[in-house]
Amino acid sequence: MNNSIDNLNTKLSAITGFDVVLIKFIGDLPDQTFQVNCSLSNDCLPCYGCTLLKGLSLILVVVSALISLLAFLPKEDNSEIISPSEQAQKFSELSLSEDEYKLFFIDKYSRDIKSLVKVRDQKTKQLFRSAIILLFVATFSSLDVLLATLIS
Repeated sequence: MNNSIDNLNTKLSAITGFDVVLIKFIGDLPDQTFQVNCSLSNDCLPCYGCTLLKGLSLILVVVSALISLLAFLPKEDNSEIISPSEQAQKFSELSLSEDEYKLFFIDKYSRDIKSLVKVRDQKTKQLFRSAIILLFVATFSSLDVLLATLIS
């Protein structure tokens, strides 16, 4: 379970790093400073479509990075951590049978596993969301370059 969470953290780190690098490259995309030459009137018009696509790309790459970074925030966990010495002392005072003692730890282990599964599932959802947004970033950035290429 911990390995799958570690793998998800690695993937989220990669997407976050990729997002940060993309911010620099998106800044270099064509925008309204890119001029469209009109052959008939010798006037130049700014490319507002390029600006729109560049803006959408920047906003989405920041959203993708935020989603990835939010996945690293610690999750609230209400379970109590009990050291082995505390366990021995606590249960010697309660006069529990050996079977009751075992059932307690099996139940605690089960709750801990469910908590890890929940963390893993949340990280998986955030990784998926971040990757989908990154796909839109790539699409809008590509459309921006394509638009600038076609109208130049």
